[in-house]
Amino acid sequence: METIRQVAEAKINELILEAMSGARVFQGGGNELTGNGLQATVTEGAENSLTRLYPQFAVADNTGWSKVYDNAHKGAPDALKAVGHEGEPEKNAVCKAVLSFIAGGKKGTDIRDHFEGPPFGWSRDAVDGALLALLVSGLIRAENEQHRTCDAKTLERKSIGKASFIVEATTISTPQRIQIRKVLQKVGIAAKQGDELSSIPQFVQGITDLARRAGGEAPKPETTDLSLVDDIRRASGNEQLLSIYNSRDELTSSIDAWTLQAKEIDARWPSWETLQRLAERANGLTDAEVLRTQAQAIEDQRQLLADPDPMKPLVASFTQMLRDELNRLVGAYKQQHEAGISKLKADDNWQKLKPDQRNRLLAEQKLTNSDMPEVKVGSAAEVLQTLQTLTLSAFEDRVKSLSSRFNEVQTQAAEMMEPTAKTIDLPSRTLKSEADLEAWLDEARKDLAAALAQGPVIIR
Repeated sequence: METIRQVAEAKINELILEAMSGARVFQGGGNELTGNGLQATVTEGAENSLTRLYPQFAVADNTGWSKVYDNAHKGAPDALKAVGHEGEPEKNAVCKAVLSFIAGGKKGTDIRDHFEGPPFGWSRDAVDGALLALLVSGLIRAENEQHRTCDAKTLERKSIGKASFIVEATTISTPQRIQIRKVLQKVGIAAKQGDELSSIPQFVQGITDLARRAGGEAPKPETTDLSLVDDIRRASGNEQLLSIYNSRDELTSSIDAWTLQAKEIDARWPSWETLQRLAERANGLTDAEVLRTQAQAIEDQRQLLADPDPMKPLVASFTQMLRDELNRLVGAYKQQHEAGISKLKADDNWQKLKPDQRNRLLAEQKLTNSDMPEVKVGSAAEVLQTLQTLTLSAFEDRVKSLSSRFNEVQTQAAEMMEPTAKTIDLPSRTLKSEADLEAWLDEARKDLAAALAQGPVIIR
């Protein structure tokens, strides 16, 4: 069987050779090709056809274009070295062709279709590599679907087709880029060569924030004019870089001035906030309105940075005013507390109570020594901390309530010693004459007599 198969295959090959021996090869258009054997002639014809279809193919026939793309994607300005080109990107044949086709603007997918098809037949690596090399050099700019500028580092392969590419009308030289980077450094942006354009949004935001910190609401100085920054923001592509370059001296001096002024504001602002809080806590005190008027003048006239500092004496005056008032209330509290304790010591019922009973009654009325308000007045911060937990009006109320609370303790002591005693309140009256006094005494005597008839009486 094997012998039969081999004989059959040999016969078939012989018939094929016989049939093909007279074959002729014609190029499209009718031109007959002659060569050394059918295979060589067909190969020659195919190569001729490819040359006819893609006459520009050889221009980009270099395996280094994938490296061009990779290096340009990292922001390397010399990415074209991978295909042996060390001059300006626009002088490279592939980049020159791409740049010419983009003209007024093209989508990435249109650029790819144009150069991957006839008469070019260029690889995707060559097209994408050329685009990114041009992008890094600043000869073109790219915008995503939201019309936001993209740089070579952020433009991924999958996004190239959807991106729009525009030829820059303005070119920026290397010396100009060096000066631009120096301006960017003034706001803390360390842009590398080729990354200047992608750093512009950060620069605009940084300088805007700095300018706003250098002014603002009263009493700060007025917010500075940002028209120069607005001009940069409104420009696009290399025009933004050129705007920075042309205004570099003004931008540099403005950044220095704004930085210094912002630091001065940061240093003075806590003092202003302290003054505001002290003025609020001093509401109602004698002479407080005079100081408050002076503080209002600082705000109205935006004198936060005035020299000498206008807030220091006001902070000191408000602090002393509040310190004096707190010390007065502390003295009044101690005086009332001592008077109340003395009154209890003279009370027979109080003397009969055990120590723990006395402490309980005092604690219930918050009259123990530990209930004394904690008052610190050594500095403005301590004064404000004290008033944060106990306002002047609340402190005043506590002082005024001490007498009634000691009376309550005395009443409770009497009730504990005389459980059957009845507590009565004497009539309240406004007395204007001796006759009024006599009438009140008669009424009080009757009330007390009626109560005594029923048992012990505690007068409230």
